[in-house]
Amino acid sequence: MVSFRDITERKRVEEDLRLAASAFESHEAITITDPNGVVLRVNEAFTSITGYTAEEIVGKHSRVLSSGQQSKAFYRKMWQVLLEKGVWEGEIVNRRKDGEAYPEWLGITAVKNEAGETTHYVGHFQDITERKRAASKIERQAYYDALTDLPNRRFIYDQLQKALSRCKRHGHTGALLFLDVDHFKVINDSLGH
Repeated sequence: MVSFRDITERKRVEEDLRLAASAFESHEAITITDPNGVVLRVNEAFTSITGYTAEEIVGKHSRVLSSGQQSKAFYRKMWQVLLEKGVWEGEIVNRRKDGEAYPEWLGITAVKNEAGETTHYVGHFQDITERKRAASKIERQAYYDALTDLPNRRFIYDQLQKALSRCKRHGHTGALLFLDVDHFKVINDSLGH
């Protein structure tokens, strides 16, 4: 007697599980919570960014990461969008285990069952500290002279535009005093500019 069993479905499920496990161990931090925000699982990137091991964070509410820098109104709006659309994404400042606040780009997705009820939330985030530092440096270079570290023409122009807008909006007047330093080129040349 010979018996055959089709194991195609089992193989597909095993492959899906392998794929899910490898996706969970991505370079982005991932956390899975229950519907109340209690952490159920985190990946290695989460541990690397936050400093919390899985043993330290699992079973705790995800608000343990909160830096306190966002207002209650911010969180109300975030949860409103999450409940209405099932997803939220944005910048938030959280806190590492050592107390250091850091900016992150966070995405949260609601996981729903067949009845449409939220059973879990999956959060994924990246530490964007270096990205923000680089952007700040580029912005500073755009508005300040590299040699003197004084505001440049672009900075002054932008500030004048803002001042003119304020004057117009509030019905005020203003004045601009323009000074020229004689032989400034000689000073610049002596400093290597």
